[in-house]
Amino acid sequence: MAASDGLFQREGLSVQLRRGTDDEDAITTVATDDHVIGLASAQGFLKARAEGLPIVAFAASYAVSSVEFFALSNTKLLGPADLEGKRIGYKPSSEIATILYAFIATNSLAQSGMVIVESDHALSDLRDGKIEVLIGHRDVAGEALENAGVPYRSLSPDSFGVHAMGPVYFANERVFSSPGNLEKFLIAMAKGWNAAYSDYDRSIPIIARAIDGKLNSAQISRFMDSQRRFLRPYGIRFGELDPRQLKLLQGQLLQQRIIREPIDLSRAVNYDILTEVYRTKSDIFSRIEP
Repeated sequence: MAASDGLFQREGLSVQLRRGTDDEDAITTVATDDHVIGLASAQGFLKARAEGLPIVAFAASYAVSSVEFFALSNTKLLGPADLEGKRIGYKPSSEIATILYAFIATNSLAQSGMVIVESDHALSDLRDGKIEVLIGHRDVAGEALENAGVPYRSLSPDSFGVHAMGPVYFANERVFSSPGNLEKFLIAMAKGWNAAYSDYDRSIPIIARAIDGKLNSAQISRFMDSQRRFLRPYGIRFGELDPRQLKLLQGQLLQQRIIREPIDLSRAVNYDILTEVYRTKSDIFSRIEP
C-alpha cells in the first residue's frame, strides 16, 4: 500500500520491493549492501548476528509471529495435547523449529509420541495425508489452504503460552551513522498500514493485484482482520521492538543450541530510530488501529 500510494516518494525515498527466497537470502544481501533494508524472522536475524554479520534491527514488522498449527477439518486440533501422537511437518525454517520446540516444552508435551518431519512440500504433505499437522505462517500456509478451498482448522501458539516475536526490519550497521532514511521508511510504512485499513473497498483490490494468490475480496478481508493481532497485540505500538522478547528469544536459541554465545543486544538492535519517529510523527502512529 505504501508503494502503491507513493508514500515512499513523498518522504524522498526511492524504494523497490524485492522478494527473497528465505531469511538467509535477505540477510546476506543486507550484510553486503548499505542501500538495502531487510525483513526476516527475529530468529534468523539473531542467528546471523551471532555469526558476526554487521546487521542491526530497528523495528518490528509483526509484533508477534504469524506461525500457527494447521490441520484438515477432520483432524482434532483444539489444544496442545492434540499434537501428541501425530505426524507434524514443516518447511525447514529456524523460526518455525524454535517455536515448535518452545511450544512442546512450555506445554509439557510428550515429544516421544510425535513424528516431526522437515519437508519442502509440507503443505502438500498435509493435503495428501502424509502429515496430520502442519506448522506454518498464517499469511502463507493459511492463504494457500484458503486459495485451494481446503477446509482446515488452526491453533495459535500465542494462545498457549508461546509469545514468539514476529519478523524484524534491519539494515547494515553502517547505515545507522545517518539514520534519516530509516526514519522516513518507517513513516511511510505507518502511513501504508493506515491506508490499508482505512478503506477496504480501495485497499483490497490493490492488495489483490500485489499478491500471487487468487484470493477473493472476502478472503483478503478475513486475512487482514486476522493479522491485526500480529501487528499490534497487547497495546504494543506500531513497529515496537520489545527488549524482553528479544532476551527471551535469545534464551530459547541458546537452549536449542542454534546460537552458542549470548549476543550483545545493545549493538544488535537500535531502539532510537523508532523513538525518534514517534517523537516527531506521533499523530501518524496513533491512527493505526490496534
